[in-house]
Amino acid sequence: MMGEKMIYLLFIVGLALLVGGGEVLVHSGVKLAKKLHLSPLVIGIVLMGCGTSLPELSASLTALSATPPVPGIAFGNIIGSNISNILLILGLSALLSPVRIERAGFRRDGLFLIMSVFLLGLTMWFGYLDTIIGIFFILFILGYFVICYDKEPEPEDLHLTRRKEISVLIYSTLSILSIAAIVYGADLLVASASKLARIWGVKESVVGLTLIAFGTSLPELTVSIIAAIHKHASVAYGNIIGSNIANIFLIMGAIGLIRPTPIPPLWDSFWVMVAATIAMILCGLAGKIPRWMGALFLCVYGFYIAYLF
Repeated sequence: MMGEKMIYLLFIVGLALLVGGGEVLVHSGVKLAKKLHLSPLVIGIVLMGCGTSLPELSASLTALSATPPVPGIAFGNIIGSNISNILLILGLSALLSPVRIERAGFRRDGLFLIMSVFLLGLTMWFGYLDTIIGIFFILFILGYFVICYDKEPEPEDLHLTRRKEISVLIYSTLSILSIAAIVYGADLLVASASKLARIWGVKESVVGLTLIAFGTSLPELTVSIIAAIHKHASVAYGNIIGSNIANIFLIMGAIGLIRPTPIPPLWDSFWVMVAATIAMILCGLAGKIPRWMGALFLCVYGFYIAYLF
């Protein structure tokens, strides 16, 4: 019994590190980006989106490095995180504060989002993620970052005074420490969640799609809720788009380069992710996500979790 209590304790500690690291990351990351004259759109998509995708990356690589490897957790985490990002986190954000979307920036980001989902489905149909495909995914995410940067206006002043240099150093250090907390928290979360799954008698793929996916999405939840409360819709929505794109391109690419592996046929959840992505894109074309749509997203997410169990 003492061992089981310790597992629950490690699970809670992992969650705490993820949430705490995510909150520090959004505050220090935004301040750092402003010191470097980056726009809110770049803050939301590149810095916050990919920064908060680190738990998914760490969790998936940890699952594939286990003995024996558990690809159900690794790939279930990717798909489940994208589902929870849209239906749970974006839905809750819209319920708190209706999200207004900048259509011009969305056309670019929506295209990459569609490409990422299509290529994920194609790779799942192929059944194996190898090094060549991994390189292909990495090139896509790098291209996305370059396009995001090129589309942004030139900064007015890049000169850093001595005082600004010190501020940049402080915020950079805080950002690095928060990312380290996120990664370590994800490791604790995966290890403890896998043991809890065996205790509860739950399938590993279901654990990846639900428990671990939710746990590794907590930084996105923290970032988006804070942004929604402060009426920063571009950061909240951009965070979800950037995170979902990074979850596929960055994590699939890293897995292909580091741990080439067969992909389990998680088609039911894949099609749920496709439907959620289409709904998100339609909201982007409409330019807003009203409160009733947020409530609908949350209801659909509840039905999906019930279906899995």
